[in-house]
Amino acid sequence: MAQYGEVLGTYNPIYTKIYEDFDSYFNHPIMTKMYDQNGYSIYMTKTYCLLSTECRYIIAIILQNKMPIGSKEKLSELPWVSFQTRTLSENHPIQSHSYTPTRKGPLLAKIYKTSATPEAATYKCNTLPLIITLLVTKQSSSEYQNEGHLISALETYQTIITLE
Repeated sequence: MAQYGEVLGTYNPIYTKIYEDFDSYFNHPIMTKMYDQNGYSIYMTKTYCLLSTECRYIIAIILQNKMPIGSKEKLSELPWVSFQTRTLSENHPIQSHSYTPTRKGPLLAKIYKTSATPEAATYKCNTLPLIITLLVTKQSSSEYQNEGHLISALETYQTIITLE
């Protein structure tokens, strides 16, 4: 039945706006389907960076679809349940994407720390229904600030966003 439209009860206009805002901020990336795992499909694009041993990726995780591995989709067409900006040691052979970070727009929303462990700090946003997790790595500080902006969190490339 889902091939004929959206499953009833899943549409949320707030999420649609969030998807549009993320797509716009990252300059409308084209994502490559990398694999399916545990009922989810993982899409990625590489961003330009000057790191010699690591690569930066934009990752969108959606409910598993039937598209073949390697297929390409616009980020705007992926109803993600998790969105990540990550620095990884793997160098996936996918196309690179560029964008210019800017400190303006809806993603400049304030975030506030709700909890912290040695592995990660968790934040919430008062204006958007998001849970933001900043991973602690050898390169990042083990202590993230108590508050900040969503854009700053995304630009650490150690970030996992989930819809609330």
